[in-house]
Amino acid sequence: MENEGHSRAMALALSFMALIWISPFAWLILNAFDPAATGRLAIPQGVTLGNFAQAMSGDAGRQFLNSVYIAAGTATLTVIVGIAAAYPLSRLKIPGRNAFLWALVVMRMLPSIGVLVPMYFVSQSMGLLNNYGVVLALTILNLPFTLLLLKNFFDTVPVELEEAAYVEGASLWHIVTRIVLPLSRAGIAVVWFFTFTGAWNEFLLPLIFSRTEQGFPMSVGLYAAFGQNGAIQYGFLAAYSIIYAAPAVGVYFLLRRNMNTGFAGVGVKG
Repeated sequence: MENEGHSRAMALALSFMALIWISPFAWLILNAFDPAATGRLAIPQGVTLGNFAQAMSGDAGRQFLNSVYIAAGTATLTVIVGIAAAYPLSRLKIPGRNAFLWALVVMRMLPSIGVLVPMYFVSQSMGLLNNYGVVLALTILNLPFTLLLLKNFFDTVPVELEEAAYVEGASLWHIVTRIVLPLSRAGIAVVWFFTFTGAWNEFLLPLIFSRTEQGFPMSVGLYAAFGQNGAIQYGFLAAYSIIYAAPAVGVYFLLRRNMNTGFAGVGVKG
């Protein structure tokens, strides 16, 4: 009887926690499809896709495209630059390499707000107070993590494979693209995913650099939509939030097969 009582109490506690966890998602879904959403958690009287159409048109639709550009552009540029820099760090005995790697660790711990002011003035002087500047700034901020992770993945690729390919007449380009990168695809997937989601959720840099509603990504557009025109459109905000969350979730499911083996240590090795 005592064990049965404990089981019931545990089931009740877990059900309560599940209810708390599910409630926000239920609120989003119900209000997103409600043509007369009032912000309450209630069954809608009707169902409509109008809120989603509104969230994908006009300035809101442009903000979605801005987010895709910033996130995909930052992730891709970061991976390309990271590969070009991490491979030499892995293969060459560069003087001061360990000190440089530890410096990357320190840089990774610094908050991005600490370098925001100098990055702003540099971007202003170069005419990059736009989404191009946001991509470049986020790439710079993500490079320490990228270099550390990719360098460790390249370390796990046996040098003997590269030497054998070199003896067979393969060029450095073929060695990197056909041996090193395929064997490191898990690390590349992890870097691309985390850089993508970080850039997708970035708020401060696009707010300061873009400065116009048409240039804002969805992270800033969602903030700006609260209280717009003197009223809160709950249906629009709920649909906007679902659309905002969908790409990151979709990218995870696309890359999860590679990412399952990609969470290796990011320690500094000599």
